[in-house]
Amino acid sequence: MSVYYCHTCAAIKGWMTAASPASLTGTEYQLEKYIKHTTASASAAYPIVSIFDNPSYDIYRVHVVNTSASGSLEIDDQGRRNLIWVAGQQVGFTVREGKIVTPDNAVKVVLYNNEWKIHAFPTSSDRFETRRCMECGKLIVS
Repeated sequence: MSVYYCHTCAAIKGWMTAASPASLTGTEYQLEKYIKHTTASASAAYPIVSIFDNPSYDIYRVHVVNTSASGSLEIDDQGRRNLIWVAGQQVGFTVREGKIVTPDNAVKVVLYNNEWKIHAFPTSSDRFETRRCMECGKLIVS
């Protein structure tokens, strides 16, 4: 079961140290994920995929930075660090079998501390819950 921390508590514990990749498309894996989540044609290759509204690398990088600066931390069952941030506006959409099923207003940055695999994708805040930080009890979106 995943555990969740507010940004402040995660930072105090030293878990908010981000990977510092020179490029978010610097590895074959990252480039594949970038294309998957910024190209509408990617929806044909996947039964379900979320795609950012704006395919610009600069906007993609801004989403990663904003999520890193404000997101809550999820540590999943495998110990991977992921960040969740509700953007407050539409940032993308989810496509299932070629049809748009939801507008997406949140960003998830996965593998946050792995400079070779860190990447982001848009998602709907409807997929998250309000929980309490495991450390301080503050309400967070997770």
